[in-house]
Amino acid sequence: MTDEAEIGRQAIDHLRRLQTEGLAAIRRAPMEPPHRETAGGSSAPAPAPEGAEAARTLEDLARDSEACTRCELCETRTKVVFGVGDPAARLMLIGEGPGRDEDLQGEPFVGAAGQLLNKILAAMGLRREDVYIANTVKCRPPRNRNPEPEELAACRSYLLDQVSLVAPEVIVVLGRVAMQAVLGTDAPLGRMRGRFHDWNGIPVACTYHPAYLLRTPADKGKTWSDMQAVMEHLGLEGP
Repeated sequence: MTDEAEIGRQAIDHLRRLQTEGLAAIRRAPMEPPHRETAGGSSAPAPAPEGAEAARTLEDLARDSEACTRCELCETRTKVVFGVGDPAARLMLIGEGPGRDEDLQGEPFVGAAGQLLNKILAAMGLRREDVYIANTVKCRPPRNRNPEPEELAACRSYLLDQVSLVAPEVIVVLGRVAMQAVLGTDAPLGRMRGRFHDWNGIPVACTYHPAYLLRTPADKGKTWSDMQAVMEHLGLEGP
């Protein structure tokens, strides 16, 4: 074999080895998080999701939740109650968990409390279709009890992904349980309402759950005051 042929053969072998090693290195390399532009124009990594994998759309996430067995609530549910509304809503509402009607229909806030919530939204000049509504847990706790800490933890990545995908300008948490779960506080609701709180850069308003207002109508005025502050923040003028 001539020197030129030998050199050519060695070059081809070297290129093939580089290609094989390069492909193996790509398969071994961790996937970098997506980047976003910062205010100064530089590229910075976006925050990684708390869940193992980030769903690409709300529909993807909802399908995943249908088969969820992360906690014991999956054993007693009728339907998973994932969420409903505008996937690009400016306002997101987060309640505690599904009740009997929600468990049967698979949609949050459809019972008497949901009807009151619809009236509150209408007074703000909004429809259910204009906001996004979710709960801290996606399955009904038996006998409508409060969700247990392990149940809240099991559903937390679903809620975080929902917030990330909707990217609302304001979140309203409805009731003490939702407030404490979202904001990670043991403070009473009465102490937390009346001002905005920051949660991952999103303003959060706290107010009473519609089910509580049905039992204690005297506090409806307080909730309306909270919602008026939300309207002012969003620049809504009402109907």
